[in-house]
Amino acid sequence: RGWWRQRRVAEREPTMKCPSCEKDPAEIEPVEDGEPGMVMCLDCGEEFTPADPRAQRFANYAVAKIMAVRALKGALKAVDLDVGQGEDALVQVTTNAKHVAEGELVVVALEGAIVPAGKVVGEDPDAIEIKPTSVGGVKSAGMLCDSPMLGWVGGAKGVLQKLDAAAFSPGDLPPLERPR
Repeated sequence: RGWWRQRRVAEREPTMKCPSCEKDPAEIEPVEDGEPGMVMCLDCGEEFTPADPRAQRFANYAVAKIMAVRALKGALKAVDLDVGQGEDALVQVTTNAKHVAEGELVVVALEGAIVPAGKVVGEDPDAIEIKPTSVGGVKSAGMLCDSPMLGWVGGAKGVLQKLDAAAFSPGDLPPLERPR
């Protein structure tokens, strides 16, 4: 019973909520004769496959490839992003981020995303829900993210977080921690 909890703490794995008793964090252990990845809640006995913690924390976030950058008024730029739906379905984001270039991989918070990631609107005064808007008269369908917006340690506020194309593709979920 204890080895699983100790391993979770040692590896700093995110806690998970039991879908049956809703205890969060739930004490769990692997189910040996079940499907791969299945666990059992030690509080209520429910067997379940935990959701990917990235899917919970990064709902409506995506790794995106910058396909085009157009200068607007002042420091504003319109950025066309491929978020894994192909070049026929690009997403436009208006930003004042510096050092934005075609071909780079970034993280974008899309409509419905809560920024900062993992926070709850109404419980955290800094939490906002991303909605389509107009910035400087130009439509924007999301927000390019820096490290603090993603809940990552390291990386400066206001500095666009870029990802390695060898490790990520458009449409991927962001990693739980800032890549080194």
